[in-house]
Amino acid sequence: MNKRFAARAQKPVVRLPRSIRMQMLLSIAGVFIILSFSTAYILFSSKNLQNVSDSLFEQERFIKSVQEDLDRFKGPLLDYLSTRSSNALAQIFIDTQALRAKLPTYMPILPGGAGLRERELYSLIRSYLNLADQAIEEKRGRNIAAYTRIYDEMAGLLDYINREMEAISTERFRSQIDAYGFFIARSGNLQFWNLLFIIFVSIFAFLMLFLSVRRITDPMTRLSAMAAELAAGNFSIDDIESETVREMDQVVEAFNKMKKEIRNYIEEIRWQENIKQEYMREKMRNMKMEGLVRHMEIYALQAQMNPHFLFNTINTGMQLAIVEGAERTSEYMEYMAKLFRHIIRNKEIIVPLRHEIEGLEFYFYILRVRFPHSLDLDLDYDESLLDAVKVPVSVLQPLVENCVIHAFKDGGANAANTVKVRAEKQGRLLLLSVRDNGRGMETETAGRLLHPQSIDESSMSRVMGLENVIQRLYFFYPDDPGVVSIETAPGQGMAVIIRIDTGRAPRIANSD
Repeated sequence: MNKRFAARAQKPVVRLPRSIRMQMLLSIAGVFIILSFSTAYILFSSKNLQNVSDSLFEQERFIKSVQEDLDRFKGPLLDYLSTRSSNALAQIFIDTQALRAKLPTYMPILPGGAGLRERELYSLIRSYLNLADQAIEEKRGRNIAAYTRIYDEMAGLLDYINREMEAISTERFRSQIDAYGFFIARSGNLQFWNLLFIIFVSIFAFLMLFLSVRRITDPMTRLSAMAAELAAGNFSIDDIESETVREMDQVVEAFNKMKKEIRNYIEEIRWQENIKQEYMREKMRNMKMEGLVRHMEIYALQAQMNPHFLFNTINTGMQLAIVEGAERTSEYMEYMAKLFRHIIRNKEIIVPLRHEIEGLEFYFYILRVRFPHSLDLDLDYDESLLDAVKVPVSVLQPLVENCVIHAFKDGGANAANTVKVRAEKQGRLLLLSVRDNGRGMETETAGRLLHPQSIDESSMSRVMGLENVIQRLYFFYPDDPGVVSIETAPGQGMAVIIRIDTGRAPRIANSD
C-alpha cells in the first residue's frame, strides 16, 4: 500500500463512489421521474381546464339530457295508452323513476331570473310525470275520455316545457359569453405556464444528464491529457484526483500508480547509468594510472641509466679512483647501487614519506659528488612524519632532477645553485615543497603546466618530468585542484608546492 492509499484509509469515508452502471441508472431514473412529473402536471392542468369548461356548460347539458329523457318517455306512454302493453308499462315505470331521481330536490334561490325559471321548469316536469301516472290509472280503469283528455293536456304541457328549456338554455348561453372569454384567457395562461414548465424541466433534465456525463468523462479527459504528457516524456506531472464513479477511480488510481512506477523506473535506470558511467570513468582512470605507473617503473631504470647519466657517473668514479683511491669510489658506487635498488624494489603506488626521503638522500649524495662546489642541496623534514603519512611514489626526486637539468641550465660552473626540499604538516595538510634559485619561468608557462592533461603517448615519454608529477597528482586527487601549485618568475627561481590532505585517501587507493 503506497502513501496515498494509506492516507486515504485513515480519512473517514463520507460516501462511496457509485459504479458507472449505477450512475447511468440513477441519471435515467431521474430524467424519467422528471418527465413523468412534467407529463402528470400537464395532464392535471389540462384536466383542470376541462373541469372549468365542463362547469360552464354543465347545467345546459343537464337540461338537454332531461329534455331527451322526456322525448323518449312519450313513446312508451303512447304505446301503453294505445295497446295496454305490459312491456310499455314497465318501461314507463323505469323512465318515471329515472326522471324523478334526476330532478334536483332542492335548488337554492340564486340572483337573476334563470334560477327561478329552472325551479318552475322542474315543477312542471314533476307535474308532467304526475299527469302520466293519472293517465295510466285511467287507462287501467278503461276511462277512455279521461286518459285521452289527460294525454292531450300532457302534450300541451310538454310543448311548454320544451319552450322553457330552450329559453333557459338561450338565456344561460348569453350569460356565459363573458365567462367564456375568461375561460379562453385562463386557457392561454395555462398553456403559457405549461410551456415554461416544459422548458425548465427540459433544461433541468439536460443539466442532470450533462453533469452525469461530465462526471464520467472528465477523468477520461484528464487521463488523455496525462497520457499525452507521458508520451512527451514528462513524468513530473501531478497525479489525477478523481472521486466520481468507482470504475473511473480504479482506472485513475492504476494510471497514477503506473506513472509513478515508470518515473521511478526511469530514475533508477538513470541512476544506474550514472553509476555505470562513473564506474567506467574510474576504471579507465585506474587503467591509465596503472599504465602510467608501469611506464614510470621502466623509465625509472632507463632515465637513471641513460647514456649521459651513466657516462657522468662512471667518469666521476674513474676520477675518484685515480685521485683518491678505490675506497671513495667504492662508496660512491655503493650509493648509486642503493638508489637503483630503491627505485626497482618498490612496486607500490602510494608509499610512506620515509620511502621518498630515503631515495632523495641517496640521490642527493650522488648529486653532491657530481656537483661538489656548484650545487647546494638542503633537505628539511620532521622525523615524526616519515611513517605517519603516505604520498604518491616518485613525486620529489623528479622535481629535484627538473631543477638540476633545467633551473641551472644557464648558470656558470661556480654559481651558487641551491635546491631546498621541505616536508611539514599544517593541520591535515602535508606540505611538500621543492625550491630552487634558478632562472625560473614565465607565469603563463607555469599555468599551462598546471592545467590537467590526458595521458597519451607523448606524455608517456616524459613520465619522470615535472609535467608527469603534476599529471599524476591530479589523477590521485581529482577533487582537489589545489593539490599542486607553482610559484615562479623569470630570474626569480621556482617553487613547486604539493598540498596533500591526509584525511582523504588518494583515488587510486579506493579503486578495485
